Amino acid sequence: MKFTVEKKEIAEALSLVASVAEKRQSIPVLSNILLKAEKDGLTLIATDLEIELTFKISKIVLDKEGETTASARKLADLVRSVPEDTVLTFELLENQLEISALKFQADFSTLPVGDFPVTEISEFERDVALPGRELADLIEKTSFAMASQDVRYYLNGILLEVSPSQINVVATDGHRLAWASCKIKTDFTDEKIIIPRKSAIELQKLLNLFPDNVNIAFNSNQLRVFSDEFIFISKLIEGSYPDYEKVFPQGTEQKLKANKSSVQTALNRAAVLSNEKYRGVKFILNKDNLKICANNPSKESAEEEVTVDYAGESFEIGFNISYVQESLSVISNSEVEFVFFGSENSCLVKNIDDESLIHVIMPMRL
Repeated sequence: MKFTVEKKEIAEALSLVASVAEKRQSIPVLSNILLKAEKDGLTLIATDLEIELTFKISKIVLDKEGETTASARKLADLVRSVPEDTVLTFELLENQLEISALKFQADFSTLPVGDFPVTEISEFERDVALPGRELADLIEKTSFAMASQDVRYYLNGILLEVSPSQINVVATDGHRLAWASCKIKTDFTDEKIIIPRKSAIELQKLLNLFPDNVNIAFNSNQLRVFSDEFIFISKLIEGSYPDYEKVFPQGTEQKLKANKSSVQTALNRAAVLSNEKYRGVKFILNKDNLKICANNPSKESAEEEVTVDYAGESFEIGFNISYVQESLSVISNSEVEFVFFGSENSCLVKNIDDESLIHVIMPMRL
């Protein structure tokens, strides 16, 4: 195997596949990338047995076909370190992959291609095309609410719902919930899958860099997202996602509208003196006024008043301050709306006049 390629053609793809490769090295070959040089270009593949990411790079100069596997992290780091206009030569010599450019040469150890596991592609009946930026946006606005290492394994990921007219993405850790939606025509009939946490994070990262149209296909155990440049395959979490619609609070709405930045900066200051373990913050609501209060066991406290648009009843309610901060960080508008249902019930956080994004935050006793 021997080929040359410019850094700009391979660096981004190498970095993305390297982030998928297994870092714990429980199976050594999983920390490697499979490189396959053929007449129609270079194929890069990485897997951790849960995710497989494949990139096709057509702009190479091929001297000799071949394939090998080498360290994902080291390859990505080396290519990233050279100047942007560098032309790199990759050559397989016996059991080593030699990379040369400028005045340097690096020799990488390799592992047999036969040891590299390639995912078996399932049968997919239908797929839907949509802009990559749309799906990345839905994941970004919800993934912060995913659980991490929860015994309720179905919460360690995001729910993707596809109907004939829209796509919904939902995440919850049992204390808060994030729901986002976009309108799109599909051939699907109300189908649901649960995408694992790492897969959701890697997919968002990938689609942020490839915002144009992608295709999504899935069945009961596998998700496939693909375009002309890449193929992303992920196993799915088996099981039933809870009926999240029951989490949305009911009752008399009391709406508070505010400048997002003003609330964020007040929360950031209050967070400095909040309880490091419980992260509690108190909202005291009065007409057109929101007082944000925090304290800790060292008898330190902070409070700040923010001018808001509020005409509801006066009351107090407590939250985990981190949950409110994370929710506000993914709201795109400069104005934010809180919808309260009393001091004992969950609160909604959303963009003003936009029903495509809703966050639910449970109250906290302080």
